[in-house]
Amino acid sequence: RGRLHLLPRRLLRLARDPSLRDPRLRPRGWVALCDGDAVRPDDACEIVFFHTRTARRLRVPLPELRRHRIVGFTDGLVVLLHERTTAVRVLHPFTRDAVDFPPLLAMYLEVVRQKASLLDMNAAVCSSASSSADSSIAVVVWFPYTNVVLATDPGSSDWEILHRGHYVGCALLFQGRLYATLSCSSEIVRLYPPRRKGGPLKVIAHAPHSADRKVCNFYLVESGGRMLLAVRQPAPYANGAEWNAMDWSRRVVCRLY
Repeated sequence: RGRLHLLPRRLLRLARDPSLRDPRLRPRGWVALCDGDAVRPDDACEIVFFHTRTARRLRVPLPELRRHRIVGFTDGLVVLLHERTTAVRVLHPFTRDAVDFPPLLAMYLEVVRQKASLLDMNAAVCSSASSSADSSIAVVVWFPYTNVVLATDPGSSDWEILHRGHYVGCALLFQGRLYATLSCSSEIVRLYPPRRKGGPLKVIAHAPHSADRKVCNFYLVESGGRMLLAVRQPAPYANGAEWNAMDWSRRVVCRLY
């Protein structure tokens, strides 16, 4: 209580939303920073936030991080994984409202079975419907080097396999939905909500034909309320010689679509 003065008065007056389902009440515009002191935020039990509009820097003490690992950020919300139980929690860092989800361990041992993937997992908070009045939040998780995407919601007692057979490259939450690029593919897909349970991924776009997946890195980014595809690749040789996928020593070109 003695450190609440660190928060802006406007944040202290935020309307409470225990369900965290209303995107209007999330701390949008606040981006979590690495503090540069080699201490993980979850170990320090505090997170430094940066406000993209005002450039304000804010250090927020969060004892709720104790015995947890941070596995994702969405609209300023923090996604936590309990170190012992593997239960997942979504936390509003300013109001301290939290929503709990079932443990991940049983499903993880069944379909993933790679310890390194659990340590490096990624998570996002999605909306189950377009209207905040009748929606709830869902958590979607995916793992490096693993072709499984899992999801759950507050009313579920376990996790379900959302997609299987696809390696997620770069993912972006946009307007409550989760989109991604796929490794070794030019397709840009919607991960959540799924087209139908067990059905194929919904393809929303393809990378330009000039962007060779073998020599390019794809990134989904949001800017000005639009979703963009950033393509990073080695610059072509001046003499017109062919690319070398392993040669990143020369100039790099980035293109936005």
